[in-house]
Amino acid sequence: MERVRRLPLDHPGTAVHSSPAAFLWWLARGQWRTLAGGMGFGIVWMSCQAVMPAVIGRAIDRGVAAKDGSALLVFALVMLTIGIVQAVTGIMRHRFAVTNWLTAAYRTVQLVGRQAVHLGGALSRKVSTGEVVAIGTNDIANLGQIMDTSARFAGAIVSFLLVAVILLSASVPLGLLVLVGVPLLMLLIGPLLRPLNRRSAHQRHLMGQLSNTASDIVGGLRVLRGIGGEQVFHDRYRRESQDTRGAGVQVARLQSVLEALQVFLPGVFVVVVVWLGARYAVQGRITPGDLVAFYGYSAFLMIPLRTATEFANKLIRARVAAQRVCRVLALTPDHADPAAPADPPPPGAGLADARTGLRIRPGLLTALVSDQPDEAAALADRLGLCAAEVDDDVTLGGVRRRGAAR
Repeated sequence: MERVRRLPLDHPGTAVHSSPAAFLWWLARGQWRTLAGGMGFGIVWMSCQAVMPAVIGRAIDRGVAAKDGSALLVFALVMLTIGIVQAVTGIMRHRFAVTNWLTAAYRTVQLVGRQAVHLGGALSRKVSTGEVVAIGTNDIANLGQIMDTSARFAGAIVSFLLVAVILLSASVPLGLLVLVGVPLLMLLIGPLLRPLNRRSAHQRHLMGQLSNTASDIVGGLRVLRGIGGEQVFHDRYRRESQDTRGAGVQVARLQSVLEALQVFLPGVFVVVVVWLGARYAVQGRITPGDLVAFYGYSAFLMIPLRTATEFANKLIRARVAAQRVCRVLALTPDHADPAAPADPPPPGAGLADARTGLRIRPGLLTALVSDQPDEAAALADRLGLCAAEVDDDVTLGGVRRRGAAR
């Protein structure tokens, strides 16, 4: 078992951002050990829940019905052992799930932060501030949740197959009912996933715009007060906020329907299985213990079904988030490093601008003051290699900035 990973990572790696699916797969490959560990514990954890009805059914038939106290004690000890194993694996599954969530979130933040540094001043010209802020707040949560849910989803798949095998061994019709009925329930939920994906993407776009508006208001608050424009921007923010709220309500409507179907459809399924099992018990085709076990299986199958639909929901949100991250990672700086960069200047070299005559000595805090703030900002961009065009008037220790590596 792998030790708990230290975060943030020393290096997040080089992301594959050709598509959202490729980025998600790259994230998963980068933490495959903890993902495999979480899935392993998730499979054992949910399998323990899956076999418990079978043990209870055997205890009823061989212990209670047969009035065999020793057999009842044996099955009680078996149930206790299964419960202990389930508790331990459940704790470990949760630990790995949290690690997977945090690892994906930290790697994404590190990637976006490194990209922001690499882009420099070009970042604000190519993507809005609100877009970057939204990645660090909402998108990393969605990316982490898909890694978190993967452990329970693996357990849901394996436990479903395990229950189907047990039911087939006891009653072929009931086993086939489970094998066919559960996938059909998933197909009934499927048509909701595509519009949910579309509405989630629209909501994510509006959230980025709203964050960008908030950043503009904070950055230009002094100017707004000087020209009396607070109310104008207040109305604009309020209008965009209501649009974002409306998009969130549209997403919530579909999610509420999805959540309702996760309860209603398995409930109908449980009724059908119990009704059919009761008829078989009356006809003597199955024992009373088998009937109790079938009911337990029907109730248990609600968990894999809900987990599968939850995974599909989280996957949709993760793809939307990955698409936004890929967009930022695909941006390129305005100025590429030269093929043969000049030798670095000596330590303690000063920065000079031949156009304005400005000289900045190292180790001192220098402030630029101008009657026109835009001129000071433009000069700061030129000195920091953030302007759209790089000239040869700026030198660092006599080395022209155009020939130096960024």
